[in-house]
Amino acid sequence: MKRFPFLLLDAGPIIKLFQLEIWDEFITKCDVAISRTVAEEAKFASLEFKDICINLDIYEEQNLVKIIDVELSNIKAFHEKFDQQYNISIHAGEKETLAFLCNSSDDWLVCSADHVVYRVLGLLGRSEQGISLEEILKQIGFSRELELIYTKKFREENTCIGQIHSIQNKGLL
Repeated sequence: MKRFPFLLLDAGPIIKLFQLEIWDEFITKCDVAISRTVAEEAKFASLEFKDICINLDIYEEQNLVKIIDVELSNIKAFHEKFDQQYNISIHAGEKETLAFLCNSSDDWLVCSADHVVYRVLGLLGRSEQGISLEEILKQIGFSRELELIYTKKFREENTCIGQIHSIQNKGLL
């Protein structure tokens, strides 16, 4: 089976994949890249769960995932594009991931469980670069019933809000 290419994940989908106990299989079917900040967020968030221990460094060492570092100047320049409403909503890992996406010429896809990621993609005219966990799992043969934040419906609704904000000249400075 062909691997799902160029996928950047946010902490929410990573945690969900570990909860579903399909992370190891998932990374055999997907080329996964994760920002350093998101990798740390996932590790920290997994402390809240008794059964889950997320240490993505092990997967990076085995070349199963790619953990990317983004220069602080790129993150800062990305962050300064947005008005206060968006600035307070975009968390550090999302900021780093989206800054990487916007500075790359590759066709990356971003998977998140946070509305602001999809809104930013809609706002920036990059709607086609968002994908829900539900959509990925379906494409690689792992269909699951998931909470709303992991669905295509959630992605589409929030992308649309970002597009509306773009038309209304909201969100960007």
